[in-house]
Amino acid sequence: MANSALHAIAIDELRTTNPAFHQEYCQLVEGISKLINRLAKKHGEYIAYSSFTESYDRASKEPILQMVLGSHKNEFYLHIYVPLDGSFIVGRNGSGPKVQTASQALSLIEDEIHQAGWLWVVFHFFLVNKKAPMHGA
Repeated sequence: MANSALHAIAIDELRTTNPAFHQEYCQLVEGISKLINRLAKKHGEYIAYSSFTESYDRASKEPILQMVLGSHKNEFYLHIYVPLDGSFIVGRNGSGPKVQTASQALSLIEDEIHQAGWLWVVFHFFLVNKKAPMHGA
């Protein structure tokens, strides 16, 4: 079975076993989608490609969200593991801080963007000025 199907099955099980966490998951997916969309629309000249996928780690048996933003020279990627205990692990390859809510996870994602350097310049300028930086900034 494909990893995206395994992801969907695991998340669908949350709908009945832990509806409150399922709602947090949905809020997280929406928040990440909006973040990527906003960055891509405002800074397309700096972000050449983006990807946001649902997958499944067969070793840990956990759903994963994978986020990728790239330029011609740099790439930012992040995994958000979704253990079925009602938490999110934000980092790479299953390691990173463990949080309980979508807003906490989104805050960690923003922190990771900050640490990416090249991407943070674009993201920070957008947050401060609510508009795209001038070319070459």
